[in-house]
Amino acid sequence: MILLSRNLGIPKHCRKACIKKQVERFGMQFITSRQNKAVKEVILLKDKKYRRKLRKFVTEGYRFLHEAVNSGAVIEHVFFSSDTAMEDRNELVERLGPEVRLYEIPHELFMQMAETDTPQGVLAVVRMPETELKTIFKEGFRGLVLDSIQDPGNAGTMIRTAHALGFDAVVATEGTVDLYNGKVLRSTMGSIFYIPVLENVKPEDIFALSREKSIRVISSRLENARPCQGVDLTGNFFIVVGNEGNGISEIFHEKSDEFVKIPMPGGAESLNAAVAASILMYESNRQQAAGL
Repeated sequence: MILLSRNLGIPKHCRKACIKKQVERFGMQFITSRQNKAVKEVILLKDKKYRRKLRKFVTEGYRFLHEAVNSGAVIEHVFFSSDTAMEDRNELVERLGPEVRLYEIPHELFMQMAETDTPQGVLAVVRMPETELKTIFKEGFRGLVLDSIQDPGNAGTMIRTAHALGFDAVVATEGTVDLYNGKVLRSTMGSIFYIPVLENVKPEDIFALSREKSIRVISSRLENARPCQGVDLTGNFFIVVGNEGNGISEIFHEKSDEFVKIPMPGGAESLNAAVAASILMYESNRQQAAGL
């Protein structure tokens, strides 16, 4: 295998020595074939069918990997492109547990595995957390429901904002974009690792939990709804934000406990779904801080 030192400013013999130390200390393996089992798994995980079947996903970049480590996520494999900077690589490797399998692969093979056009030269296979709907409740619960949200950027931003504002969970109904695809993950900026996220949940199950735990279901819509400042958003609720074009599903129109809207004195017809969710979640924080 050819060891590259392109644009790294590291003499080739020094780079070889660093890699040798990693091999000896951390058991790093070299892979050159696309037919390798671990490589084939990464490529399969680009398909949501296999992500859901295997309960794993792929994440790219040093920031994401450090966030995964910080959160205690279960990392199975880490792959380094042969032309990654040794300083960045060493910093990450030092933080990984002995159970994580490490691989170095040629740049050309790495590009076949990566989703981004200009990857940082590191990606990993991570297990999805096994979170059940019935386990997310606690007193004062605040949850966000993504009802058939289609845009990956919107979904990722909503997860990121829910994490930032201290919400307890994000629940996505059937028909919502796959929350573990690359575009959604990048939009979360790592928040996917810090807040419980449940996918493919039936609205009926949300209402069943709500009845059992006395959680109010508060759905956002424009007609026959109260301004958000006048709705109690201090705790024990789900806020439901609907599809970008069609709004909330019929079952939420029929069964929600309350309906909320965001006043728009400027006269705009509507708001982006992620913006609307962010405003409603911030209003919840405002009410909590004010002791309402």
